[in-house]
Amino acid sequence: MEIKIIKQEPGYVKLSIRGTDPHTLFNLLREELLEDSEVDFAGYWRSESFYEALVFQVRMKKTTDDPIPAIYSALERIIGHTHNFIEAVKAKIV
Repeated sequence: MEIKIIKQEPGYVKLSIRGTDPHTLFNLLREELLEDSEVDFAGYWRSESFYEALVFQVRMKKTTDDPIPAIYSALERIIGHTHNFIEAVKAKIV
């Protein structure tokens, strides 16, 4: 996976992401970011060919807030949800 920052300014970041499934992870990340009360907007779309690259952007409600820690935090919550799901599945299967 190749990630490049296209644009970064106070309260905003736009990333170009190549070499990954364009929907699965990024729709989940978008949804998790939107649960953050400090995030104003999170979204993605394809650039070029849908399976070649996508653009992901995050805008914070306050321009003084950095969106990168919000992305990290959302990813950590996704990891937690994943671990909870794995444990729930294991409990039902065993």
